[in-house]
Amino acid sequence: MTAQTAQSIPLETQLPQASTIAMQTFCEDINGMLGISIGCALCQAGAASPDKLKPFFQKLAAVYSVQSEGVLSGRFDLIIDKTALFLLAGLFVLLPEDKIKEQCKQGTLEAAVKLTDTVKEIGNLIVGAWDRVYREHLPGHKHLLQTNTQITNPWEKPAEVFPIPADGLCLLTVWEMTVGDYPPFHAAAIFPAALFEPPKEEPQADQPQPTPDQPQEQPADQSAQPQPAAQDTQPAPQDTPPAPSQTADAPQTNTADQQPVWNAIQQLVHSQPAAAPLDVAILNCPAQIIMNTKPLWLSPNDSVETALQRMRQNAARYALIEEKDQMVGILSQSDINAAISPYLRTPFEEYRRPLDDASLQIRIKWFMSRPVRTITPDTPLWKVMDTMYRYQIRALPVQDAAGSVIGLITVMEIFHALLQPTAAAPTADTQSQKTD
Repeated sequence: MTAQTAQSIPLETQLPQASTIAMQTFCEDINGMLGISIGCALCQAGAASPDKLKPFFQKLAAVYSVQSEGVLSGRFDLIIDKTALFLLAGLFVLLPEDKIKEQCKQGTLEAAVKLTDTVKEIGNLIVGAWDRVYREHLPGHKHLLQTNTQITNPWEKPAEVFPIPADGLCLLTVWEMTVGDYPPFHAAAIFPAALFEPPKEEPQADQPQPTPDQPQEQPADQSAQPQPAAQDTQPAPQDTPPAPSQTADAPQTNTADQQPVWNAIQQLVHSQPAAAPLDVAILNCPAQIIMNTKPLWLSPNDSVETALQRMRQNAARYALIEEKDQMVGILSQSDINAAISPYLRTPFEEYRRPLDDASLQIRIKWFMSRPVRTITPDTPLWKVMDTMYRYQIRALPVQDAAGSVIGLITVMEIFHALLQPTAAAPTADTQSQKTD
């Protein structure tokens, strides 16, 4: 199906097929990662209210909130049932088969909550697979981001779990999935009807119009009214950070106390040059001056064990993933911690088994973060901080106009720039050298 043909089909008609392909792609990813074949079949798709999912998801489920950007703009939810929660988590931490089956049958909310980190990583894998497929099958799609994970009974307080009333209309897509001789389980997507509605225009305030019998009111003394200057108006500086309320997609708050960092930045940037020239210079310092110019690079086919060794040798908490001279992902220390068996960690070493060591051989391409958000070399420090805060990330590769990655900024580089201002702030000499 060509992009032109796809664009002519309503989005709500395309989603069930594209989402089914996405869920099947997730299954293929798990197969490549763990060598386990997962079957996935579409059960039903259509308009209904979320409470129609009760027969599939009863007392316990994991609900992933996903923010979509592009042709599908807004939040939707993915949900997996109790069996899926314990089964997939058990496979990831390499539990014995009988233990997994026992948890699928008798697992409690308390037991499920202990698996929260693993359940979140499963969500990252699902959303990553969906993002890749949506880019191919939904023209105009930009990005998917997992924003929240809840392990709960979704029907106790549905209004706190889903963004729509329990009886509100939405597009439901349900799949039945199977893994070997384990019990079958279900997954579903909940797309609120609001996602398919055209954006509403802002209502215009009614302006009173003069009538023929009612002349327009004029100021009593026009000579006293200030007249706008024709030539002396100066544009506002463009290299200072806007206030949070002026940033289109920045988090909004109602009180100043909720954004102490932003308040401090605002005071610095809007202060007089004589009051804090160095501080303003730091906040406007371009990324290329702060960045680490020699980040660690790994291959997507490297194992967890290799990644751990390389990161320790280089004292790096982040690594960029390269394939065919292109950056295809980014890996953090927390990604690795979530991927390896918990029995490899110090508190549980006495329970370590040969099977746990197998998690060290998982290839990093299955759990690295992708796609990767980047910045340009001239992005000012305040914008780097704003981007990290807005998207809840702690590392940003720096990419030049040709698409080459020339560095990496993490929160550590930012801390160093703020604590060592004289080293980070560009001087007049360095600026003139760059101009030359």
